[in-house]
Amino acid sequence: MSVPLFVAQEIGHTLLDENTWMPTVTIDVSQSPAVADLARVHAVEGIGNVSTHAIREDDTVLLGVQLTSPVQATFAVAFSYELHREFLNEVADAGSLVFATTDTEAAHEERPLWLSVNIDGTALRQTLQIDLS
Repeated sequence: MSVPLFVAQEIGHTLLDENTWMPTVTIDVSQSPAVADLARVHAVEGIGNVSTHAIREDDTVLLGVQLTSPVQATFAVAFSYELHREFLNEVADAGSLVFATTDTEAAHEERPLWLSVNIDGTALRQTLQIDLS
């Protein structure tokens, strides 16, 4: 089974309501229509079952996302440990991550659907603390 792999392009935060900022990563899903459609499916059908896991090898942290309902889908996002360590700790603390799959410059006006998933913060934090030396 082939799992779509995306590279973390931009990182930042999305304002969900007046006081809630959510860690957000931009990924290019233009070559993966099934992943591009996940936000719409979840908006219509509900969040369903989502699990996440993370592994670290050298400078790369792979964050895997598996959805089993309302649809089945799996994908992974590659982060740089050196560049994104602080951000990934924020994700672990928040226990959630937004995947921005459209133009972030127009997001404030267009209000696109982006995929937000719960993250296993404890497991992610443990992965980040592994000493690879």
